[in-house]
Order: sequence, then C-alpha cells, then structure tokens
Amino acid sequence: MKKIDLHVHTVHSDSPLTVAEVARRARRAKVTVGICDHLSPYHKMFEAGAFDDYVADIRGHGLLLGAEYCIGETIPVDDERLAELDYLEGGLHAVDLGDKKYFFWGSEAPEDADAFVDRYLETTLAAVANDPLDVIAHPTYLPAPLSERYDEIWDERRCRELWGAAAARGVAVEISGRWSVPGPRQIELALEMGATFAVGSDAHRREELFDVGYAYRMFELFNVPEGRIFWPKRKKIKK
Repeated sequence: MKKIDLHVHTVHSDSPLTVAEVARRARRAKVTVGICDHLSPYHKMFEAGAFDDYVADIRGHGLLLGAEYCIGETIPVDDERLAELDYLEGGLHAVDLGDKKYFFWGSEAPEDADAFVDRYLETTLAAVANDPLDVIAHPTYLPAPLSERYDEIWDERRCRELWGAAAARGVAVEISGRWSVPGPRQIELALEMGATFAVGSDAHRREELFDVGYAYRMFELFNVPEGRIFWPKRKKIKK
C-alpha cells in the first residue's frame, strides 16, 4: 500500500520545518506528502497575503496543498482562495460552552464532561454539514484530563452520529499518527458505516514527519481497502 501523509505543518504556522526540507525528506522516504498548515486567527496565516505566500511556496515544491482551519471559527480567507487548495481539513481545537472556552491543549478539565463532549460533537457535526471541508482532523481527540475516559466518552451512539454524518457528506475521517485517534473500536465502526479515511502524522517536528504507522496498522487490522483511503486530486496551477 502506498504511503501518504496529508497533515504536516511548517514555518507557515507553528513548526520550524521549512517546506523545502519537508519536500526533500519526502522524496527520500518515498512518501506522498500534503502540507496542511493552520489557517486560523491563532496562527500566522490569518489574512490573504500570508495565504498567497503559502500557496506559492507549497506549489513551488510540488507537494499537495492543504490547510487546517479551526472548526467553530471563521475561515479567514475567501472562497476563491480556498478553491486553490487540493483539500481542506477541519480540526476542533477548542470547545465553547458559552461561559467558558476550553482549549484542547490546556491542563484544565471541563467541570461537566458530558456537556463538553456534547458541544464538541454538535460543533463538529455543524462543520461537516455546512463547511467546505474534505477531512476531519484528529477526530475524537480528547484533552488530557479526559483521555482516560476515551472509550466511555466516544461510545457507539456518539460515534454513529459523527461517522454517519461524515460518510453521508463524503468527508474523510483522519487517522492521526501523532495522537493515535480514533481508537480501534471507533475506526472499526467508521469502516462499517461507510466512512473514508485520511492519513496524517500532524507533524510539527522532524522526528514526527511521516509517522503514520498507526493508520497503516489499523488498515491492516481491519482490511481497509485502498478505495476507502482519501487521496486528494492535485489542482491545476493557475498561470
């Protein structure tokens, strides 16, 4: 099975990796790579000029062109620019409970875990239904204070809602190398429900590049056919 990694970050958002270095390492490793930097108000790429520079850099190195926006936040570039991407990933990085916003990489546990996860699911389902995304990035990831309850929280009912919506809309479920999510039980259910899968390392450092072994182990374990793995089509470069 050919190897792909669609979720690599660079200096265009929050990684020290240059696009040139990623391209060089991808050629050596014989991996098809997509750059998927953050397109959000929390990172460098939050206006048209920075986005245009990003597009030129990725295209100049012959890699697939993606971007990761923050689900629940306004996408900070117009539709015409979004159409230049080969694919768009949406990642949930915070849950807004009205009186408080919980960012996933903090250490504080939500007071009401069920309310947190229900809003998490609601926000992601709204993005699947309404946003122009191709891939849900690191779906079912939980903040550290809730991670020990992963299987309890991501039970069959919640997963059926999420995977069913993704399958119906043709949105791929990312299997994340960095975070090892979704879990095996959740992946098996997604496969049963007709979902397609994207592969991503979510690499921010050299040692994380192309670390997608978890995804390929899951593909082997559940006999996932190649036709259920998302491969973006490269857009024609405008002259």
